Amino acid sequence: MLQTYVGDLQQIATRLHDEFSDLSHRCIQRCVHDTFKCAEHLGIRVTPGLVEGVAREHLRAMVKSAPTSAPTSAPGPAGYGRPL
Repeated sequence: MLQTYVGDLQQIATRLHDEFSDLSHRCIQRCVHDTFKCAEHLGIRVTPGLVEGVAREHLRAMVKSAPTSAPTSAPGPAGYGRPL
């Protein structure tokens, strides 16, 4: 079944990369492929629309859960950002 959708998966990854430009194209391709394989493994009828929708939701979750900045050493009690 993957052979049928290879072109579709590439188009989906390209569209999602336009939407999630902060993520690498490789990361998006991997998400699309993993979504396809997961649905296939579960026995779900895999369509390009299903793959795109599920991959989009996963990418949204990845973006929302990413830290906003690198952790910094903040003043506070020993063990909380300061050496013991």
